[in-house]
Amino acid sequence: MAKDRIESKYVTVAPGVELHILEKGEGKPLVFIPGLTFSGEIFKNQLEYFSSEYRVIAIDPRGQGYSAKTVDGNDYLTHGRDVAGLIDALGLKDIVLIGWSTGNLDTWSYVQQFGKDKLRGVVTIDMSPLPLSPDPKWWTEGTIEELSQVATQVLTSSEGCREFFSEYATGVMIQHKMEPDELEYLLDISGRTPYWICRQLFCDAVFSNYLEIAKDVGATMPSLMFVAEHWQDIAKPFVETQLPGYDTYVMGGHLMFYEYPEKWNRVLEDFLNKL
Repeated sequence: MAKDRIESKYVTVAPGVELHILEKGEGKPLVFIPGLTFSGEIFKNQLEYFSSEYRVIAIDPRGQGYSAKTVDGNDYLTHGRDVAGLIDALGLKDIVLIGWSTGNLDTWSYVQQFGKDKLRGVVTIDMSPLPLSPDPKWWTEGTIEELSQVATQVLTSSEGCREFFSEYATGVMIQHKMEPDELEYLLDISGRTPYWICRQLFCDAVFSNYLEIAKDVGATMPSLMFVAEHWQDIAKPFVETQLPGYDTYVMGGHLMFYEYPEKWNRVLEDFLNKL
């Protein structure tokens, strides 16, 4: 067991498919799932902080980080099944699932397919369960035109992916002005996902609709949604009206738990202490 250091491990979740995880601590499990192209490494501060009381596990989803790169299965239904495979392989129960960005889709996909019996709470970070809608009042990832352009013109090469995430990191993820080495660090993590997997996952995310399952989660179990400041005017009312039952907390940019770990960890800790 990972008691006093972060352990790097591989877990078989499907025939021929290993997920890479980082793990530290003992107790009830917290399972962190990162967003598009990122790895569990982005949760280093949370691994260190929460492992004094919990068994903390951070996943590299299929196609990301050091996990298996597969031609098929680069979609969120499969990601949900991979989460179930991990939970079974590690014998986890009384879990709090914590998704960031498209990691929210992994989380809702797991619940849709496997239910809530092994969960005691769900935390989602800054992404709508319905990423595409023509209704301007809905919290989405962008207009149909913008998302179409990214999918068909940008994420079609490694260079395009790097440019996209470089702009996204500086414009949406991080609020402070990053030095070159910090941006390179984030792009290096992201760059472990091949561009063609990134594009498949991006397209699947855009067309996903987990609204009904997200509503059910909010209605039946403790649920928390973190929202970034830059779209709180749309996102906060959306969560409050469409996802009743979720607590909402507004702070920082899209990567708030990485940029402001002390503040973010305290909010999560307050949530966990009520479970």
